[in-house]
Amino acid sequence: MASALQGFRLTARSCACAPLSRRCAAQPIARRRAFATTPFRLDQRSPEQKEVLGKVEKAVGYNLDDQFASDEKELQDLLDAEIDIDFGVPTPDLPRRTKRPKQTFLNMGDPEPFEEGDFDEDGHDDLPALAHGELEQHREWRHYARLAAWEMPLLSKLAKPFVPPTGDMSLRFRYTTYMGESHPAEKKVVVEFSPSDMPNLTSVQREKFKKLAGPRYNPEDDIVRMNCEMYETQAQNKRYLGDLVDTLLKEARDPTDTFADVPLDTRHHHFKPKLRFPKEWILTDERREQLAQYRLQMEQKDKKLELGGQLVDGIKQIEQVISRHVPQEALPEMVMAGGKSAAGGKAKGKKVAVRR
Repeated sequence: MASALQGFRLTARSCACAPLSRRCAAQPIARRRAFATTPFRLDQRSPEQKEVLGKVEKAVGYNLDDQFASDEKELQDLLDAEIDIDFGVPTPDLPRRTKRPKQTFLNMGDPEPFEEGDFDEDGHDDLPALAHGELEQHREWRHYARLAAWEMPLLSKLAKPFVPPTGDMSLRFRYTTYMGESHPAEKKVVVEFSPSDMPNLTSVQREKFKKLAGPRYNPEDDIVRMNCEMYETQAQNKRYLGDLVDTLLKEARDPTDTFADVPLDTRHHHFKPKLRFPKEWILTDERREQLAQYRLQMEQKDKKLELGGQLVDGIKQIEQVISRHVPQEALPEMVMAGGKSAAGGKAKGKKVAVRR
């Protein structure tokens, strides 16, 4: 019965959430059955059916039509009670009052806002925000799955064989992508190159180029690293870096001033010490022979001690210590410092451990 009432309750809720136009539609004059949308059918039983129904009523002892009518009325009452509990008694729509805010300089000339808001009725059929986020993530996964299944195999037609960079390709650009997501660092472009790979530069011009690069030059790796993220697109930032390298090359090739009197400043770079394996620790053939002779001498010494009974067996020593009986010390007894007071009450003081 509980499951049937639950089904009726859900049916009533779905009916109550229907739009206003459907609820205010004209109702037919014909009588309708309970919990159904089709009109009530009159008694169209054949004489044979009436005869069988009469025999069943005599065997049961009561009228089946009356019993069905009473059950129908009981179910209708239960459904009405459930609808009243869930939705309450319908009341006429009253005009809503909106609080008028105080007129200030900030809201002068703005339309009057409403506090309660005349929103549409919520049908309680929408998902929460967390569920919408999960659906959006699932849609994104399916989108990339479709790309991998249908479009990525077509990219094999555009594949080109790898060609290693030649000597005239000294610039190495690095980009950052976040797989379709918008990110502030996506427009950043980094360029790396070595001054020794720059074409048509003399030794003096290379030194001048390093001095012009300033803190962007790494003297330990002999690499200049620069980046740009001033513009909105990667192409613009890459173009700016290319123009900047051309400007540095032009200034380095300028013979008017070679910066010969300016020392190369490397204070911006912290040199990390590189630990190397000591040469004295390298195992040579002579060192291997020395280790073999030393191990042979130690084995002969152990055999002499074992024959004289002076060699200590660690396993036996451990077994002797484990088998030895260790007496247990008595636990200290807690007594009150100072004993009882003269009045017979409890004395004040701390509890200390005293051995007896």
